[in-house]
Amino acid sequence: MAIGYLLALTIPVSAVALIFARWEYRKRGHLTLLGLFLLCAMLFVPNLVIHYAISYEPPQSPTGYLGAVIAVTGVILCLASIIFFRSVPKVLCLETGQLTSRGPYRWSRNPQYVGWVLFLLGFALTDWSTWCLGALLVVIVSLHLLVLVEEEHLRRVFGKPYLDYCSRVPRYLGPGRLQF
Repeated sequence: MAIGYLLALTIPVSAVALIFARWEYRKRGHLTLLGLFLLCAMLFVPNLVIHYAISYEPPQSPTGYLGAVIAVTGVILCLASIIFFRSVPKVLCLETGQLTSRGPYRWSRNPQYVGWVLFLLGFALTDWSTWCLGALLVVIVSLHLLVLVEEEHLRRVFGKPYLDYCSRVPRYLGPGRLQF
C-alpha cells in the first residue's frame, strides 16, 4: 500500500512546488535552491510510484518494446534540450539567461518536458498499471502548470521577442511554423 501513499503525496508536493516557484519567479525573477529542490521533488516523486509499480525485467511484449523505444526517445529529446540551454544555472532555473529558440526549441517551446513525459510514458508502457497511469497523469498536469508559471515569467523578462516566439512555436508539439 506504500505505492498508494506515494501517489497521494505527489499532489501536495506538486502544489507546494508550483506555488513556491510562482512566488519566486514573481519576487526574485529566478528560483533559489529551495525552489529547485521542490520542483525536482515534483518531478521525481511520481517516478517512485512508477518504480514500485514496475518490475525491472526486459520487455516481454510488443508494447514493452514500444515503451522502451519511446522512453529512449524521450531521454534523448530531454538531454538534447538541456544541451541547447548551454548554461547549467539556466537548466536548473536559477537564472533566466537568453531566450533559446534553436535545436529542439524550433519545434516546441518545452521539448525538455515533452521528453520527460515520453520517458515516463515509455517506461510505464513496459509494465502498465493503474499506479503508472496515476503517476503519469500527475506528472502531465504538474508539468503543464509549471509551464504556465514559466511562461508568465518569460513574458515579463523577454516581452515581445518571447511573444513572437510563442506565435511561431507550439507550447508542446503540434502545428507550428518550422524554421531551420
